[in-house]
Amino acid sequence: MSGKTVFVALSGGVDSSVAAYLLKQKGFDVVGVYFKNFNPLGDREFCKQAGASAQKVAETLNIPFKVYDLQKEYEQKVFDYMLKSYKQGITPNPDAFCNREIKFGVFAQRAFAEGADKIATGHYARVLNIPFYKKGLLLSAFDKNKDQSYFLSLTDPTVFKRVIFPLGKLYKSEVRKLAKKAGLHTADKKDSQGLCFVGEKESLRGILQKFIKPHKGKLIDLSGQIIGEHDGAEFYTIGQRRGFSIFPEFQTPESRPLFVIDKNIKKNTVTVGTQEQLQEFYKTKRLIKISNINTFLDFKIPFKGKLRIRHRGELYEARVIKKTDSEALVLSCKPLFAPAVGQVATLYVGEFVWFAGVISEIRADNDLSIAR
Repeated sequence: MSGKTVFVALSGGVDSSVAAYLLKQKGFDVVGVYFKNFNPLGDREFCKQAGASAQKVAETLNIPFKVYDLQKEYEQKVFDYMLKSYKQGITPNPDAFCNREIKFGVFAQRAFAEGADKIATGHYARVLNIPFYKKGLLLSAFDKNKDQSYFLSLTDPTVFKRVIFPLGKLYKSEVRKLAKKAGLHTADKKDSQGLCFVGEKESLRGILQKFIKPHKGKLIDLSGQIIGEHDGAEFYTIGQRRGFSIFPEFQTPESRPLFVIDKNIKKNTVTVGTQEQLQEFYKTKRLIKISNINTFLDFKIPFKGKLRIRHRGELYEARVIKKTDSEALVLSCKPLFAPAVGQVATLYVGEFVWFAGVISEIRADNDLSIAR
C-alpha cells in the first residue's frame, strides 16, 4: 500500500479510531484528522475533550494528526439550513447534510488537496467501485442495527470513488474487541447520540429554543377541541410524543400517550392524538414527491424498491411512478408512518442505495395531481 495515503476523520470515538487502526494494519499511510465543529452553544469544553481524545488515538497508533477548523462551514452549510427548515415548519435531517456538506464535502476537498489518495470515516456502510463507472455505489452495512447508509445517501456518489468504510463488514461488538486489541482508550467509550455538530449536552429542542423564541400555542385534538398548550409549532415534528402539556381536566389514569398528528405554523396550532389516530390519519398517505434527488444507479420507470424515510425506520415496498432529473414520485405499497416534509427519503434495492432525496410533498395515494 506504499504511497496510498488515507486521511481518516477522527471524532475521538471508538468507531473512527478502529477505522484508522484497521487501515494502518493493512499498510496504508494513515493521517488522522479532527474537525473543529461549530457549536451553537459555545461549548468549548466539549470540543476540547473530543479533540484531545482524537489526538490520543493518533498518538497510540503513531500516525500524523491534523486539526481542521470547519466551524464556519458547519454554521453556514448545516446549522443555518437546520434552523431555516424548522422556522418554515419542515423536518430537516442535519446529520445527512453534515455528511454531504462537511465530511464528504469540505473535508474531502481539503484532504485531497493536501495529498490524500482516499478518505475514510467510522461509518457503518459499504462502498462498491466498478471500473469505468464514475460513481461509487453505496451499500448498507452488515450490522443492520448500526447501518448508516440512510444518513449517507445524500452524498455525491462521485466522492465515494475515493472513500473507504473499514467498518462496513463488522459488527459493533467486533469493533470494540478490536479497539481493546489495539490498546485504544476508546474501547469502552460510550457512543455519541448527539447532533453531529453539538454533542450530547443539550437536546435539539433546547438548542432551537435559543434561536427561535418560544411562543405558546393551542394543543388540539382531532375534533378541534383545545386540550393543552405547546411552546411553538416550529419545535414539533409528526409522530413526536413529548414536549407539550395537557390540561389537568383532560388527564386520566387511563390516558394513553399522545402523538403529534399535524401542525399549522401560521395558526401556531399542534394537533395530537393516540397512536391509532395517528395511523388512521395517515392511512392513505402513500404518495410522496422526493426533490433534489441523488442518483447512484440509473433506472427506468416503472421501478420497484424499498423506501426508508427515517433512520432505522421501516423499509416500505414501493415503486417509482415518475422521475425527472431532479424529482421523483414514489408510491408506497402501504401507508407511511408519520411522514414529514423535509425528511430524507432513500430507496434501496437489496443492499444497494439506488437514489435518495428530500420529501417535498405528501399526498393521498389517489391524489395524482402531484404528478402534474
